[in-house]
Formats: sequence, structure tokens, C-alpha cells
Amino acid sequence: MKLVWLHAMLKSKFLTVAFLSGCMSLPALTTFAAEDKTKHSPWKKVEDREFNACLEATAKKHKWYKAEDFLTIKCHSKGIKDVVGIEQFSRVKSISLYNNDLTQFPHASFPALTSLNLAKNKIAHFELENMPTLEVLYVFKNNLSALHLTNLQALSQLKANSNRIVDFQYSSLPKLEKVYLFDNAMEHIDIYSLPSMKYMDVRQNPMPDELYEEMDDMKGVTIWHDGNADDWS
Repeated sequence: MKLVWLHAMLKSKFLTVAFLSGCMSLPALTTFAAEDKTKHSPWKKVEDREFNACLEATAKKHKWYKAEDFLTIKCHSKGIKDVVGIEQFSRVKSISLYNNDLTQFPHASFPALTSLNLAKNKIAHFELENMPTLEVLYVFKNNLSALHLTNLQALSQLKANSNRIVDFQYSSLPKLEKVYLFDNAMEHIDIYSLPSMKYMDVRQNPMPDELYEEMDDMKGVTIWHDGNADDWS
């Protein structure tokens, strides 16, 4: 009797397992397949693992399914070393990569970009040109020795302080109003080719007194420099 009972129990359990397995219908299997697909980036994978992880988290948060969906990229303090592949996010309006380990930023076209924050990285030379919608640029606290900006028609604010800038060159920045370049190594700066400038801070730069006098003579502009230190201390 015990053998018969045991056989019946085993048979019953086998049938239960088989029944539950049978209930795993096509929709359920499809769901599992869909979940598995989400493990893969819905864009061409970028090389830097930390950057890719941040992009995946951003996509999940906003329910963005492809590169063209991204409107913002915000990856702070992630240990990101490069952003090769970022150019595929062509519709992005804001990029903020504050406090990472970047040594460069790729030349790419972002036709809708209004804000770019690369502050507190390890970039030594930075050139940016032909971004018609860019309004704000932050590159402070890098290792910059050279900064070249060309044809940024909408740029209104630049923060490039606390670097080692010796060579600052620019052209076609018609709307630049606020310029922060204090704590650098510049001996000279062109103060006459920024028609919209209202404020400039170039303190802690080894500039000659003659240039300070020219700055003081400018009308309608506030310029902080080491020559008027008594006014701001």
C-alpha cells in the first residue's frame, strides 16, 4: 500500500509541474524575451563602461528607447574616462559630465545643444566651434592650458576659471555676456571683440598694469582683475 501511495504522490507532483509548465504560454515566454532584450543598450554601445551604465540608467528613468530619444545626459562623478560614441545622441539639449576623468571631448555636431558642462575633469586642450544653439559652457577646474572658441552664436556664459590657461583665443561670440577666467595663467586677453560683454572676472592672472588700465576705461562693463583688488577684497 505504501508503494502504491508513494507512486501516486510522485505522479501527482509530476502532473502539477507539467501543468504549471504548460501554463507558461507564449505571452509569458514573450515577456521573458522582452525583459532579456532590455539588458542590451537600445543604441550603439559606447566604449566606456561607466558612461554606458549611466546612459542605461537615464534611459530607464525617462523611458527613452533609442539614442534619438535622449534630451539630456547627466553623468556626474562616475569615473568616466571617455565619451566616444556620444555623437549618436544627436538631439540632446543638455550634456553635463561634471567631475569625471575625461581628458578630451570629441568634435561632434549637436544641433540642439544649449548647455555643456565639462567642469572638474582632466582636459588639457579644448576647442569648440559651430554650435549655433549653445548658451552655457562650463570647463572650470580642468587642466586647460589652451581654450579656443569659434562661432558660438548663442553663447552667453563661459566659466573657465581655475585652470592653467595661457592661450585663450575666440572669434564670433556675439552674445557672450559673462566671462569667468580667474585663477589662470593668462598674460593677455582681447577685451574688445565681445560686443555683448557685461561682466568679466580675470583675477589671479599675471596681466600687466597697462591692460588693467584698459579694462578700467571700458564703459558699461564690470571687469574684476588684480589691479582693482582693493575693490573686491
